[in-house]
Amino acid sequence: MEIVGAVHGHSRYSDGRGTVEEIRDAAADAGLDFLILTDHDTLAPLTDIGEGFYRNTLVLFGCEVSPPTNHLLVFGAVSCPDRSRRPQEYLDDARGQGALTFLAHPHDRGVPLAHIPSYRWDAWPIEGYTGLEVWNHLSDWSGHLKGLGSAVRALRRPAHALHGPEAETLRLWDEMGRTRPVAGIAGLDVHDVQIGRPPFAAHIFRYPYAMRTLLCYVDLPAWGGDPEAAKADLLGAIAHGRLHFANRELGDARGLGFFGLRPGAPPATMGDEVPAGEVQELRLTSPLAADLRILKDGTAIGGTSGRELALPPAGPGVYRAELRLRRDGRSLPWAFTNPIYLR
Repeated sequence: MEIVGAVHGHSRYSDGRGTVEEIRDAAADAGLDFLILTDHDTLAPLTDIGEGFYRNTLVLFGCEVSPPTNHLLVFGAVSCPDRSRRPQEYLDDARGQGALTFLAHPHDRGVPLAHIPSYRWDAWPIEGYTGLEVWNHLSDWSGHLKGLGSAVRALRRPAHALHGPEAETLRLWDEMGRTRPVAGIAGLDVHDVQIGRPPFAAHIFRYPYAMRTLLCYVDLPAWGGDPEAAKADLLGAIAHGRLHFANRELGDARGLGFFGLRPGAPPATMGDEVPAGEVQELRLTSPLAADLRILKDGTAIGGTSGRELALPPAGPGVYRAELRLRRDGRSLPWAFTNPIYLR
């Protein structure tokens, strides 16, 4: 089955404007199946509030290790690693706790318009991470502001002002996948930032709005029941890369599928590593008519407009899919799958 949820959010426990209670209400009202909050350098909500199902939404608490650069999203830890240590050390700390680790907004541009520096990842080489935050809503939205006009347009319709994952990040993701699976996620990085003072204050997307934008769609064999079992199943699927992510404001991506068809064997799905000779066809299906592309090692091997694309693989490689929707006369980035790895 398929569940949908949001990751990477900030509450009053760090630099967000909302309480955990307000944020989980927003997630439940949006019909999300899960929410993973990641306040900066703290897991205090884990003990103060506790994880579990709230209404029908599983609420989990991770953290974002937040030195000046090299931010790390950590899911499933019991203590947030010390940001004063070297990146490899705080990543190893999280791994030692059995946690998932994602390099956050690895090619963040900062906000040149507001003289805000970049929070990119520059601690190379690094080893042992689970994956990358491939698409970050706040970084995408803010990093492309060019002036007052673009800022006003972006404030009116934040999710329509997105350019998609940074090209550098997609290249990095494809390169990393050549040696081992690297799970990709999309993060909201939502704070509900207020600009100015009432009555002229503006907000960089509030929590209820954010819960309808960049979301992760995760494939699981079952869902619900015991919160600890559901948490283990969810984090296991995320670690495997058994998910796609999409800008839900443009259209709901439930039902999107990306498979490698193997005669006499179950299809390979996102996150799987299989021998290249076993897969005879790669198939991408979309719940909405869209511009569809299948890529090998970052280069498109075919595309079409519609709801389905089927292609034979072109030998060993890292295969993933990208989908765009046409809105208001523009072609906008909508959905991205995790790879299937043909070795």
